[in-house]
Amino acid sequence: MSKVYKYYNRRPDGGHYEDCVCRAISTATGLKYESVAKLLDMTSDYYGCDKLYVGCYSNLLSEVFGYDKYFVKEPISVAELVQEFPDKRLIIRVQGHLTSSIFGTLLDIWDCENEIVDCFWIVE
Repeated sequence: MSKVYKYYNRRPDGGHYEDCVCRAISTATGLKYESVAKLLDMTSDYYGCDKLYVGCYSNLLSEVFGYDKYFVKEPISVAELVQEFPDKRLIIRVQGHLTSSIFGTLLDIWDCENEIVDCFWIVE
């Protein structure tokens, strides 16, 4: 299996904080980091949930942006999923983390290639 990971930090200040939700959504959609942060805050307020809770950002992705959510039927690693969709932009959830893939390259501040995918969204 070839390596699909490339270091990329979407945060404007370059910090390494626990903000994977904002980084992943911003990276995959191309929206400004600050805009995604505001959308997550608005979604959190509207649904009365923590913006880092999967149900909350899932509402933003599925209900607001209209992206379909896909669940994996059998265990698959992030790298394997990325390789299955080399021509797509993906937002990928693993246990406790959200990451993104752009046209076959996993972009994140840490290499999560070997993590097992929980669900994902195709950004179109």
